[in-house]
Order: sequence, then structure tokens, then C-alpha cells
Amino acid sequence: MNEHSISHSVRLDDITRLEISLSRQCGERRKLIIFLILHFVLTITHTFSQSKGSNNWISGHNGNKIDFNNNTIQTSQNLYSLRYFSGGNSCISDSNENLILASDGYNVYNSLGGYIEEGDTLIPHSLFIYEDGWSAESQESIFLPMDSNKYYFVTPTFSDSQFDDCAANNNCYFDLLLYNVIDMNANAGAGKVTQRMVPLLQNARLRKTQMMACRHGNGKDWWLLKQEGDSANVHTFLFTQDSVYDKGVQVFSEPVWGSWDLRGQSTFNSDGSIYATTSHGGGLSGFIMISDFDRCYGVLSKPYIIQMPSGSQHDPSDTTIMERLPVGLAFSPNKQFLYVISMCNIYQYDLQDSTWFHVAGLDTSYQKFQEYETAYLAPDNKIYIGNWGGLSKQMSRIDNPDVKGAGCNFCPRCLRMDSLSGVFSLGTPPCMPNYGLGAQVCWPLSTHNVVVENELVVYPNPTNNMLYLEGEFLNHQVNEIKIYTILGQLVYDKKVKTLTGKVALDLKGLNKGVYFLKCNKLMKKVVIE
Repeated sequence: MNEHSISHSVRLDDITRLEISLSRQCGERRKLIIFLILHFVLTITHTFSQSKGSNNWISGHNGNKIDFNNNTIQTSQNLYSLRYFSGGNSCISDSNENLILASDGYNVYNSLGGYIEEGDTLIPHSLFIYEDGWSAESQESIFLPMDSNKYYFVTPTFSDSQFDDCAANNNCYFDLLLYNVIDMNANAGAGKVTQRMVPLLQNARLRKTQMMACRHGNGKDWWLLKQEGDSANVHTFLFTQDSVYDKGVQVFSEPVWGSWDLRGQSTFNSDGSIYATTSHGGGLSGFIMISDFDRCYGVLSKPYIIQMPSGSQHDPSDTTIMERLPVGLAFSPNKQFLYVISMCNIYQYDLQDSTWFHVAGLDTSYQKFQEYETAYLAPDNKIYIGNWGGLSKQMSRIDNPDVKGAGCNFCPRCLRMDSLSGVFSLGTPPCMPNYGLGAQVCWPLSTHNVVVENELVVYPNPTNNMLYLEGEFLNHQVNEIKIYTILGQLVYDKKVKTLTGKVALDLKGLNKGVYFLKCNKLMKKVVIE
């Protein structure tokens, strides 16, 4: 939670001290009451807190600026002359609502349009040269802010050898995930990339699109989720104030989108509790994966698949041609609706009753060869939909995304920059996480006597029956093992002594859901399916 998040007379640290005092005197019921109080206060606090990290967008050819500050959209053009922000673009503003950094996917620029020091060519040269120095594919860069004016900049990409293999053998999955560290205090306040192209993954098999981040439950760090190659598996990374951690792969059996992955999007809802992802690969599959997400532990759970309807491709030469090729996703602010953007159609999916509504077809004639692209919820609580191809100087938007059906008010081509010079187009919104998401309560509430460490190995996780614990510290002592629900209710309590460093737990009596396992002073999250 940032310094602006506490805006009420009851301060979080006062409540925390109260909770610790009470927890030392009371049992599980009192802890549950305190949990609910904390959850309420943090929910209200988040409602009244707001980060301005996404209040400026850089989009399209020549780096057009869209400024959402002061509840009035201001547009300007040609901020980054002859540079292209049309797919892999991202940007971020500072706490004073001013644009600070922007990227076309391969380079990092300052707010004046020039390269930040050491900010050019932040991917291997083969792809950089082939793509003429900018990325046309969605979600190929993202900025993650930290304390002390520090930023991570992340890019999935080809190594030079993998690029050659793609050209020769059509083996075209990204094999690298790189991060860069930017210190905006360096260079007399002008900023500098202090660590360049640090490999987070190498020799991997990644999709080109489908990368998104969510604020950690502590309100400071970040989870980054990146879809694996031709599968539903998700790579998970934790970016902290001073380190980056590979937290492994979360494995899912479906959907399989296919290798056609130049377009697609991952997104979170407004409070980071639900993750959704899609790609236009796999022929006419139209699959979207939706999953619960735990911001405290970075775990996806209870995944399910929906399939979007088929819609007209709007080809005047053959009106019978249908398509369901999803390329973009955006949740409504109230979290009830998921807007699914295909190449030629826009749909609203009601997460409460599983119904679909066809919002709109193409917003221009088919002959313009302009299709829809990624969609993002803007600071004005409207959803803006980018363009793939064509020469549009406008974006369409959904003005009332919290309203079911036609009342969502699709406004075709209503974000207008008609004064753009030449034939340049507006392109797509930048790839941005929810920079305004604050802290939440992460159980256990009282952490003064609990350590969360990796020395305790728990598997398989998720499990549906047996759970195994391993760790050298388990040997030659009585180990106290307790399992709690997410509300702190104790549902399993056992003392175990082992000489093998391994403990087996039979959990078949527990309901499906998310639990917290405490072994001595170590804590692990456990999912029972």
C-alpha cells in the first residue's frame, strides 16, 4: 500500500497493533473478528486510494499522448516522432500524474521523447533489426514500479539463435524473458537503466503475447504472469524491492490455443482476484481461461474455460464467413462482466449468470483492413479498444462497462485524434497493470512468530488427497502441523515425529478450497481440488 492509501482517521498500523495485542489474549474466534475488521478497513481504504501511474497513455505512430488527468481527456500528437507504439507499447506516470517512462516494446524513452540513458535496444539484435526497432505484438513490455524511484522493465523475446531457428524451421516460440532495472534518481534525476537485459528465463518456450502483472497483497511488490508456449501453463515471477524470483510454472490441462500467437491478452479484474487470458490461435476455438488469483501467494486456482460465440467477419464478398478469434480482454470495474474482443466483434460475458451479449461488430468498413486488438480499462472507468492494421486515428470505447447488455453503450471511434498528420494511426492502448491496487490482508494476521520460507517443501500442490511435507528440519523433533481456512479456522491439528525428513498428511476429509498449512513456524499455502 502506498503512502496515499490511508485516508481515514483509523490508521492501519494502529489496527495492526490492536490485533497483535488481542491475538496474544484471545483464541481463533477473536482472530476471525479482527480479520474481518482489517478486511473492511483495507477495502474502504482501497476504494478511496488511487494511483496515477496509468493516467497518461502513449499510443500509435509518432507516440501520441492521451492524458486522463483531471477527469478530462487531453490528446496530443507526435511526442515521439517517427517511433511506433502500436502493440508492444507500455508506459507509466509518476505519483504527481506526470508521464515518466514509455516504451515501444524494445526501447525505453523519457517523457521528452528521447532515450533514457542505456535504454535503447533492450532485446537481442536479430529481432530488433527484423522488426525495425519496435514491437507490433501485444503485451511485449511492462513497467513495474518500486520504492525509491526504481522501476523494472520486462520484455519476452527471441534469443538470436532462436530467431534463426524460427526463420529456418518455423519454431517460433519466444525463448527469453528479460528484465531491466531503471533508477530514476540516477543521471541527475534524468534516470538510467542500471541493469540491462537480465535473463529471467532462458531456453524457455513462451507465447509472444499474454503477459500481465498484479500488485502483491503487501501493496509494494509485483506478481508477473507469463503464458507458456502451446499450453495453458503459466510462469509465475515475484518482483520485490531488491530481487526477482522465479516461482515456477502453474500447470493446467487446458486450453491449448495453438502456435498462432501474435495476438492475445492476459488481464486481471479490478481487485486482482480473477485472472483471464486468451489468444487468437487454435483456429476457431475462441477459448478464454478464467481463474481465481491469490495476490498474497501468487497462486491461480479453480480455473475454468469459456468459449466465445461465433460472429460475422463482415467480409462484404461473403457474409457467411464467421469468426471467433479472441484478441483482447477487459473486466468491468464492478467485476461482473468480462469484455471479450475478437478480430471483428465485441462481446460482454456476465460472470454471474454465464450469458453472452453481442456488443458490436467492426467499427469501420472491412475494406480498411482494420480489426480490433487489445482492450484496457482506463482511469475514466471506460474500456478502450485498440486497432490492428488500418489507418484509424480513433479508438472505440465502452462508456458504461458496468451495465449489462446494450446499456454498456458502445461508442464507435469516439476517442478521436483526427489531427494526426500523414497516414499514421492511433494503434493500441499501452500494456499496464492496475497501478492503483493497494494492500490487502494476507493471512496469517499476526506474523511476528511466523516465517514463510522455501525450506519446507509441500507437494503435490494443488492436491486432492495426500499431501507430503519434506525438509531436513523435520528430523528428530516433534513437528506441530496445523491447517487453517483462509478465515483462520483451524481444521487440522497434528503432532508428528519423523526420522526421514518426510511427513505424509491425509487431507481427504477437507473440502475443496484454499488453506494455510503451518508447520512449526513455517507457513505454506495449500490448494485442495
